[in-house]
Amino acid sequence: MILDKIVASTRVRVEAAKENRSASDILRGLDNAALTRGRFKDGLLSIEDVSVIAEIKKASPSKGLIRADFNHMEIAEEYSKCGIQAMSVLTEPEYFKGDLSFVSDIRAKYDIPVLRKDFIVDEYQIYEAKLAGADAILLIMAALSDTEYRDFHRTANELELDVLVETHNAEEVKRAVEYGNIIGVNNRNLQTFEEDITTCERLLPLIPDGKVKVAESAVRTHADFEYLRGLHFDAALIGEAFMRERDIKAAVDRLRYGN
Repeated sequence: MILDKIVASTRVRVEAAKENRSASDILRGLDNAALTRGRFKDGLLSIEDVSVIAEIKKASPSKGLIRADFNHMEIAEEYSKCGIQAMSVLTEPEYFKGDLSFVSDIRAKYDIPVLRKDFIVDEYQIYEAKLAGADAILLIMAALSDTEYRDFHRTANELELDVLVETHNAEEVKRAVEYGNIIGVNNRNLQTFEEDITTCERLLPLIPDGKVKVAESAVRTHADFEYLRGLHFDAALIGEAFMRERDIKAAVDRLRYGN
């Protein structure tokens, strides 16, 4: 399965990273860093409409290369003009062609909350995310045990990182809400990578009031965005619909407001 392959690849990557820079070195770096509170949640709640988390993504396992003329800083510049509430930055290198340096580059120039989007399997990656300047991390319930989820969420809280907790089915939502305040429903099946936008509607009743509700994947048209408005989702994470367009601002406006 695709998810299992990505998780296995990520574990190898993390071990290699630890050989180059130990966890204790990362923590020493954090001692000297400005540990500001994560601003991701505040960004998502800053407007009364559905907030937009615009994604920076070069490729994916299911679609291959998505944007041939990929330049993360040029894309961030375009997004900065679009009135978005947050950016999601892919940092997984093998399947999504991302890099952690994208986060630090973007945070150094733009004052928009940044989510490090990766497959977190080790606390080391949470330390990396904070040191790079991320405001939030992604925790994927399908890739974590209950113990890992609890420990990783606690570590993120200690580092004042917000956490987007990604779910795909009812069991994962029930596990996620125990600790998570920002609950994402991914309309993409991470085993098959097939999409069904109605997944978020089916799982929405399981998310308690007071949680920030985020729809992920399969949001490609203005009609899809209106659908989320009708369900009263707080935010939508959107990547491919923007990444495939030459004029990113026009794509964002079209999705939000129609033609």
